[in-house]
Amino acid sequence: MSNNSIFFGTVKPRVLIVENDPKARVSYQMLLMLWGYEPVLAMGSGASLLEDAKNKAGEKRCALALIDLRLMDHYNESDVSGLKLAEELGGALRPVMLSGYPNHSVLRNMLKQHKDLVFIGKDDDRDEMQKVFDAEAAIVCAAKRKLEFEQTDILNSLADAGFGKQLVEYPDQVADLLARLFPKAEKLRFEKLDARLETSNVSTVPRPNSLVLKVYEDDLEPCIVKLARAAKIKHEIENYYKYISRKVTGSFTANLLQHATLWDIGGAAYSYVGGDGARTFSQYYEEKNIADIKESLNSFFDATWLKYYEKAREERDVSMFNVYQDVWGNWYEKRIKPFSTAYFADLGEVTKKMNLPLPIEWFKENVAESPGDKSIVGMTRLAVTHGDLHGDNLMVDDKRNVWVIDFERCGEGPALQDFIELEADVFNRLEAHNDNFPAYFKMCVTALKQKTIQALEESETASDNARIEKALGTISTLRSIASRRVQLTDAREYLFGLLFNMLFHAAILREKDPHKKYPRPLLLASLICHRLDHWDEEAWPPAEWNLS
Repeated sequence: MSNNSIFFGTVKPRVLIVENDPKARVSYQMLLMLWGYEPVLAMGSGASLLEDAKNKAGEKRCALALIDLRLMDHYNESDVSGLKLAEELGGALRPVMLSGYPNHSVLRNMLKQHKDLVFIGKDDDRDEMQKVFDAEAAIVCAAKRKLEFEQTDILNSLADAGFGKQLVEYPDQVADLLARLFPKAEKLRFEKLDARLETSNVSTVPRPNSLVLKVYEDDLEPCIVKLARAAKIKHEIENYYKYISRKVTGSFTANLLQHATLWDIGGAAYSYVGGDGARTFSQYYEEKNIADIKESLNSFFDATWLKYYEKAREERDVSMFNVYQDVWGNWYEKRIKPFSTAYFADLGEVTKKMNLPLPIEWFKENVAESPGDKSIVGMTRLAVTHGDLHGDNLMVDDKRNVWVIDFERCGEGPALQDFIELEADVFNRLEAHNDNFPAYFKMCVTALKQKTIQALEESETASDNARIEKALGTISTLRSIASRRVQLTDAREYLFGLLFNMLFHAAILREKDPHKKYPRPLLLASLICHRLDHWDEEAWPPAEWNLS
């Protein structure tokens, strides 16, 4: 394997041995060591043997298991306790059954019901036994298949993920997962999904628990692979079949090619859709003018995702905070409540000069911990949304064909959610590093003026700063489409969604690097709080801000 990744060292596959005869157990242990495996012995008898097998399989992250068919009663031909154990363990590891049955008709009957299981006879020739076992190992173990990997350093960021400790302790899980995702591959090559120029001012989306990349299998065209916690991938696959497969309009849909989950990590491989120049919207945004950006956004929201907006349902007297709690999974308790206002210190002068509220305190006092929740709206609309529509999950090619990837958060939520999240991405990443702070500040204020969801006036999108003008044009386009497709007018709901996104993003960045300050998401959050406090006043922003 030509690589330098921490996940691709030489590791012997771990094999769980479950055999109720202690002498036979040791005999198989010696055989597996001779064949180049690391045996893991389940100890005990009866129920204790089965329990120890389950514990050892998970503790050692075993790739395979060698399981005796009769574990409870060696002399009872109707005992198939080994098969039941194999069914329980199956998925994260690959079981191979041991059988001493002289009656081949009984075995053939079992094979009919378990066609995916391989049986090895206890009296088989040892060379033949190794041949069968190695063939099974080659299906799930990259080392045994001698699968080659190139440019694997990209995967090292997984070590910093929330489940990285287990991956570093048992690093072969990553290689073995890729072997399952590409069962016929001889060589895999990895690339970043978005190969931006080093001079690009676009930062990386914080992905504490996942990695999305391009993978080339042998000489085939690439596909998109997402790696994440096993539970997250299982959830994503469920969402894909529930909301995406054969349900998204048009032919530009990332089709699921293969998926697999091991003990700690899972993966999903999707087709790489589109024609020449396919790249993320983040890169497309960097390269193209506002006319091209507008056309690509119209293509997605007015065509690909249109049917979901047409099926939106109304809800009345709804707390948007509670809705986002459902969508994001109790995000306030987990991420915002522990958030210290000291994190906002870098903008102290700005907030004092303009009398801006501290957004975290404002959010707690007016929404999350208030009996008079200000985020309650008289009417909203819920629809199936992508749920994580930042610029790296939206793909565009040179013909402006648009499609999405990453369906982990896909499901019912606020119909405005995807528009708001993409707009938040414009602020948080695509323009967050603009070094013209006055222009950036004025852009934020301009985006918060409206009381209705609509396109900005042409004069409002004009700026001496070309990047700010592109950002405002993009925001105007998103709101224009949102007004047309979602058919809501109250901009307060839009601003609350934008506020939640700013706080959520700031919290994620804080978790990623507690010592680094990311003040701009909180600056916009503070401005939103001020705007909502002065919602019923005719003049906003205050004249004393002198933004002309």
